[in-house]
Amino acid sequence: MTNKLSLPLGLICVGLFFHCQMNPAPAPVEVQLKTFQFKRCLDDTEICAEMKVTYPEVSGSDAALARRLTDSLQAIVCSVLDLPFNLPLSQHLPALADSFYGQMDADYRDSFLFSSGYSKEADTKIVLNAPRYLSANIFGYVFTGGAHGLGITILTTINKATGRALSLTEVVADTASLRPLVEQAFLQANKNKDLGEMEATFENLLLEPDMPLPLTDNFCIEAEGIRMVYNPYEVTAYVFGPTEFLLTWEALGRLADRDKWLK
Repeated sequence: MTNKLSLPLGLICVGLFFHCQMNPAPAPVEVQLKTFQFKRCLDDTEICAEMKVTYPEVSGSDAALARRLTDSLQAIVCSVLDLPFNLPLSQHLPALADSFYGQMDADYRDSFLFSSGYSKEADTKIVLNAPRYLSANIFGYVFTGGAHGLGITILTTINKATGRALSLTEVVADTASLRPLVEQAFLQANKNKDLGEMEATFENLLLEPDMPLPLTDNFCIEAEGIRMVYNPYEVTAYVFGPTEFLLTWEALGRLADRDKWLK
């Protein structure tokens, strides 16, 4: 039996070796987080336009790869701040901040009920820098008047070789089996919130309670598993805030190949 198996096993090992040689991991990269701050107030008032943006810059021996990853991540920063995609941010943020102040100034002149300033904030966290994949958690908050501002989080895992973000079905093909895990984690995350006497059920939480909870593509791969987030207004009312949770590799079991994404 040992002799019969040795040849096929040997061929498999050789095949895996040549596959790795033909598909080598991209050159290693480092991610630095830069911070831009801006504050300008209207004359003789305490009404100010403020921006604080923490954004990523990727470096490495492969300059084209670093530029591709930088652009992909900085485009998300622009998205959460509702900014035009003027890249790189290091060159364009001062002009974007001036424009933001100009917007507030014009709105102030047109309104008699203007009592507070405008603000935009972004925070970037790199949560995984694996040989082939890079994951980020990027939060943005924008206030331009009204009852409240809006904060959103975008999670992403980028294929370093292509600069393209992974879709959920690339990571977990069997979404039918994934759904119960997501639904359970979604409800548990909301049970952990202070909902008063209200029970955390889909009927009470969802904006469309007659529809199933949609599977979100707002996810990223981390060392511990797959993190997902549903932003306010996406499936629930603003008052409930975001719903964020981690599906561990242990919970996912056969649904996701941990080593494929981390090694």
